[in-house]
Amino acid sequence: MNLKSTVGLLIVVTLGLIVASASFGEEPFVPWFSSTSEEYVTLKIEATPGGLTFPLPGVYTVKRGTTITLQVADVYNGFEFDHWHINFINYSSSPFTTLTLEGDANITAVFVEAPTAWEAGYLIVDLAFYDKPTLAPKGFAMIWELGVAEPLVEVPIAPNQWHSQAIFTGVRIGKTYTVVVMLENGIKGVYINYWTVYGKANYMHWGFITSYMRMGRTETGYIYIED
Repeated sequence: MNLKSTVGLLIVVTLGLIVASASFGEEPFVPWFSSTSEEYVTLKIEATPGGLTFPLPGVYTVKRGTTITLQVADVYNGFEFDHWHINFINYSSSPFTTLTLEGDANITAVFVEAPTAWEAGYLIVDLAFYDKPTLAPKGFAMIWELGVAEPLVEVPIAPNQWHSQAIFTGVRIGKTYTVVVMLENGIKGVYINYWTVYGKANYMHWGFITSYMRMGRTETGYIYIED
């Protein structure tokens, strides 16, 4: 089993089967199909060629009002994830998203062929414990879409102040990536965030407080998955 699959299984096990344990913010409007049952709805999940989803493609019966987590579990070589298509609308371009079921839903994970050539850059993921600056974060960071993980390397910033960094090369300019961090000290756990590469050189600073998770200068909301 490769590292990407291992991380995917860890996230899947932590989240549970399909019930969401974290909020991704306000959900977009969905035109619901009418359900024949007042208590339960039908959930149909499909995927275009190019990747794998969790929950797996299939038909599920779910209690109305349940919030589910939709996850891109794998992206095959030569493809990239584009968006979730739900009941005639483009619902979200995030590989991880949630949906509260108020009616029957047809969900398709849309994968497209990746460009054969693009302008590449690099991304530095910089981590720090704000309340314990002498403690350097330990673990590793991963860019999900690339399936590449790098160990966190301790970097002295000032006397008695440490950060940890992971450097990724070959990221595509203009693309949004899922950054997964596994911390082995301070606040152990799996943390997920998103970063859009705007130029050749990119610096993503992510600050934590050891009593709870805090997002630093990043672009969107966060998800904290406690191990």
